[in-house]
Amino acid sequence: MITKLHAKRDYVLAVEIANEYVHDDVEQCKKWFEEKMAQGHDRVNFLVKVDKLPLTHITCRAFWEDGVYALRHINNLGHLAFVGHSKFEKILVGMDGAIFNRMKKGLVEQYFDVDDMDKAWTFVCKKV
Repeated sequence: MITKLHAKRDYVLAVEIANEYVHDDVEQCKKWFEEKMAQGHDRVNFLVKVDKLPLTHITCRAFWEDGVYALRHINNLGHLAFVGHSKFEKILVGMDGAIFNRMKKGLVEQYFDVDDMDKAWTFVCKKV
């Protein structure tokens, strides 16, 4: 289930994904992203809190649709902060960032432990 968090800047989209991540969650996130774009933001920074999301509860369809959508809009992505509590999540974000941070200047992915939520907010509030 996806929930929109109060963002500290208008060019930031902050969400929390808990319990599961399914097709309807992807569609909701796409809607929120498109609203940010319609407000005139060329780039949107994301904060994604996943500390209550077991990786086994992400459907293949949601994983695929999310990835394809992100690739199609890579030019509109700025700082991406993933907030969690797992070394495995940290490794995944690091691997993803190693690939995509080189593809597009300005796109930076970073993992933050849930205890470092303030640092994650500071990171996504930097205008790209």
